[in-house]
Amino acid sequence: MTSGGVPGAPDVAGLRRAARERALARPRLPFAGVVEDVVHDGVALRRYTPEVRGTGAAVVFLHGGYGLFGDLELQDGWCRRAAEALGVVVLSVDYRLAPGWTLDDAVADALAAVELLARDGFDRLYLDGDSAGGAVATLAAARSPHPLAGLLLTNPNLDLSLETYDDTLPGGPGRELSEYAMRAWTGVAPGSAPRLHRSARGLPATFLAVGELDSLLPEARQLAAACRRDGVPCRLLELPGAEHGFVGTAVAGDVLAAAGAFLGLG
Repeated sequence: MTSGGVPGAPDVAGLRRAARERALARPRLPFAGVVEDVVHDGVALRRYTPEVRGTGAAVVFLHGGYGLFGDLELQDGWCRRAAEALGVVVLSVDYRLAPGWTLDDAVADALAAVELLARDGFDRLYLDGDSAGGAVATLAAARSPHPLAGLLLTNPNLDLSLETYDDTLPGGPGRELSEYAMRAWTGVAPGSAPRLHRSARGLPATFLAVGELDSLLPEARQLAAACRRDGVPCRLLELPGAEHGFVGTAVAGDVLAAAGAFLGLG
C-alpha cells in the first residue's frame, strides 16, 4: 500500500494504527505516582510524577517510531520506569510526525515541553530520546534557550543521511523504511540531511546506550567521539546482544541505572 500518493511510500496510517494497537495491548506497568495527560501550546503531553523524587529535576521524553508513527502510548512503560528509577518528573511529548510535519516541528514541540517545565520551576532539565526521538532530543538540546543538565539517548537516529548505517548489523531499524522516513521528515535529499553525529557543540553531558547489533551503532560511536573532541562529558554504553528497541525489554532497568549514575539522577 502507499501513503500520500507517493509511489512506493509505506502505509503510514497503517503503521500508526499497528503501533498504537501493540502499545495498548501491553500490560500497564505499575507506577507509584501520578500519571496525567495535559495539553500545552497545542501539544499533547503525558506527565509522570513519582511518589519519591528529588527536587528540581525533570525529563522531557521523545518517543521513537521513524518520525512517522508513535504517540504517548508507544513507550509508556519506559517513561514509568524512568520516572521511578531516576526519581524525576517525566514529561512525554506527542510531537508532530512526518509526512505532514517536519523534524523542525517535532523539535519545536520538544522545546515547548522544556519551556513548560522551566515555567513550573524545575531548575535541572534533561532531554531523553529513543531512536527517532533521539534526533529530536539532540536538536532540541542544541537549540534550547534554557541550560540543560543532560541528554539521554537510546539507540538514537543521528546520521539522518544514513551514510553510516551498518547493513551488516542485523538488529535494525529497517533500512527501507528509514530511507523513506528520513527524506519525509527532513524534507531534503539524503545527501543534505542532518548529520547530528559529527558535532557535540552546544550539547550538555550526554549518555548514549545502543545495542551492539543495532545498525545505528556506528553513529552513536561517532557522537561519543565528537563529545570527547568537543569537551562534552559523555558515556557510551554498548549492550551485548541487544538490538534496536531494547527499551521495552528487561535491560531497560540496567540502562536507567547507568544513565542515572552518569547524569546525577536516581
